[in-house]
Amino acid sequence: MKSLFNLQRYININNKFRKDRFENFLKILQVTDQDKILDVGGYHHFWQSSNFKENVTILNIELPKDQPTPFTWVQGDACNMEMFQDQQFDIVFSNSVIEHVGDFARQQMFAKEVQRVAKKYWVQTPYKHFPVEPHFIFPFYQYLPHKSRNFIAKVWPFSFAKMLHLDPIFEAEHIWLLGKKDLRKLFYNAELYNENFWGVTKSLIVYHK
Repeated sequence: MKSLFNLQRYININNKFRKDRFENFLKILQVTDQDKILDVGGYHHFWQSSNFKENVTILNIELPKDQPTPFTWVQGDACNMEMFQDQQFDIVFSNSVIEHVGDFARQQMFAKEVQRVAKKYWVQTPYKHFPVEPHFIFPFYQYLPHKSRNFIAKVWPFSFAKMLHLDPIFEAEHIWLLGKKDLRKLFYNAELYNENFWGVTKSLIVYHK
């Protein structure tokens, strides 16, 4: 049965954004093969085809059973990176993570830790006011009342929660999207970069170099 919504096309668009974002990351932060990189909340697939695999430490709340080399794997909370020293990493990179760590107080802890352990950083998050909510892929989902969001999360078949076999209700109640003012408060010394889709801001990046 055909659907008005083409999930695979949406995924392809997101993959192109990630590819372009990675190229901008390398260019803007002038990444070299000597830089020690911490990926906060990421996965090795993102770096697999790059020349930086040996330089990358991946921090995540849960680690995969198989932990491919040459990556360094660390289990921990991104809001409390006590295992790392101040400015231990040349670059901290985080892609679509800060909206998952908890409420604004937790996001403040995340931002503080990123800025503490990094000499340079690059943090991306979906834009709160993009018309299609990026996790549930439903128009204006983020503006709906709590009960309506949970109902849609339960029945809507095209969310990433459904695709990844996650609990959609849990995901719906544990996503805190951010706007531009929010990010400026969290990363006061950063540059703000907009990623646009057809002239509309789709996601936000804060970086410091």
